[in-house]
Amino acid sequence: MKKSPTVLESPDLVAFIWLHQNTPPRPFLRQSDRRVCFEFTEDINPAMDAFYQNVSIPIADYCKNLKLVRSMIFNLRAGR
Repeated sequence: MKKSPTVLESPDLVAFIWLHQNTPPRPFLRQSDRRVCFEFTEDINPAMDAFYQNVSIPIADYCKNLKLVRSMIFNLRAGR
């Protein structure tokens, strides 16, 4: 049985998961409310647990990922 992907809206959580688990998100525009969301096909539960346990991460790398995630949002909304 194939596991369905995890969909998230929070840019800060998405950036953390990308950094912590080296799993890039797939951005998409949700048709029901036109919000930009991010899909992960891998199991991201360990990274989500780490986020809520406030584990230490390299802040400069996190900021870089967060800027990339925000850029994805901007580009998708602009239709690029």
